[in-house]
Amino acid sequence: MPFNITIPEIQISADSVFIYGYFLCIAMLAIVLPLISYSRKKVPAINWHRNGRVSTDALNVFDLLGLAIFFCIYAVFLLDYLTPAEVDEKGNPVQIHITPLILAVGIIVQLVPPMLVAVMLKARGVRIRDFLGLDWKHARYLWVITPGGVILAYMFLFFIEYHGYSGWLEEQFGSDAKLQETVKTYQEANAITVRIMIAVSAILVAPIAEEIVFRGYIYTTTKRFSGRIFATLLSSLLFGIVHFNITALIPLIVLAFILALAYELSGSLWAPISIHALFNASQILFQEVKFH
Repeated sequence: MPFNITIPEIQISADSVFIYGYFLCIAMLAIVLPLISYSRKKVPAINWHRNGRVSTDALNVFDLLGLAIFFCIYAVFLLDYLTPAEVDEKGNPVQIHITPLILAVGIIVQLVPPMLVAVMLKARGVRIRDFLGLDWKHARYLWVITPGGVILAYMFLFFIEYHGYSGWLEEQFGSDAKLQETVKTYQEANAITVRIMIAVSAILVAPIAEEIVFRGYIYTTTKRFSGRIFATLLSSLLFGIVHFNITALIPLIVLAFILALAYELSGSLWAPISIHALFNASQILFQEVKFH
């Protein structure tokens, strides 16, 4: 039987959650990294960053600047999200019709952050294939890790839905508790070209681009100056926030935990990429079954 939890009513908007969450990530970095750095000076034996299969040996202090650059990029995304939508003469939001050109531009924008990662690493002579564990010898357990990760994600989704997650969101956030923008756009798209481009972006482009940035660089850099646990917490929280959807926030944070775990268990970015891709593919498939 579902259990009931009485949660005090809190007047907070989805926008506030994203703003506070973003600054929480900054505060976590500003407080925890100096503390761990101080601890390592006092106790040189503290080497939490060397635990696990994800190596941080190629990273150095320069990558703290890289981390700051990505936080600035996502600050720009946050400001863009918070910018009020254009309205017509009647005060109604202007409807933007999604076209293949708009989607193509969106895909290019998605590719900018991972290209920046590649440039920063290449500039120091880091071999990206080795750094991200992309040799296929590291991917021999994908047939177990990939479905296992997706099953874990859906088990969590079913659990929270069973206990009234959607209803709680409606009570707390009202109209803010809406579909993720990609899902909404896919549902409303009539042109087959648009639907195919959305599917390609969600199943191929987004998993590769986001995993290179979040697990490949942000997680690994944070781990270099702290450890696996803190790096997982920070990168997962940031991953959930920058999707700017209150309905998907908690599920995305948990999915990011699973992706970081898969990365550490395998030592290869192919693991989180494949889980991410299969999860997104299943979401697209559900939309097809539901609306056709």
